[in-house]
Amino acid sequence: MARGRSSLAALLLTVAAICLSYQLQKAFVPSAPRVGALAVQREQAAALGAVLTAAAAVPAPVLAARGEDDEEGFDLRIIVIIAPALVAVSWALFNVWRVLFRQTVRIGESASGSSKLGLGADD
Repeated sequence: MARGRSSLAALLLTVAAICLSYQLQKAFVPSAPRVGALAVQREQAAALGAVLTAAAAVPAPVLAARGEDDEEGFDLRIIVIIAPALVAVSWALFNVWRVLFRQTVRIGESASGSSKLGLGADD
């Protein structure tokens, strides 16, 4: 199983950042006595952001119990990732080679070497 991060921690970090940015934008130009309180509030916001970021970066402890030598078999995610690209490439090659083959057959059928043999005047 792949290592993942908790989406709840990231969500909480985002909500906290939005709330803190809203709180800081209330006062456009603070009064003189409030400047000190605003500086303390900014420091607290920075500390809270650092704590939430550190908590979101901690890997899940469940994955720590898994040994490195445990083999689960073939990973099907490789096929899921490669399959759409393989389908697209094969479809493009099918279309290109089909037209190339038809063009080669037309050139081979005509005595003059023109590829317009069998086509109408407006083609």
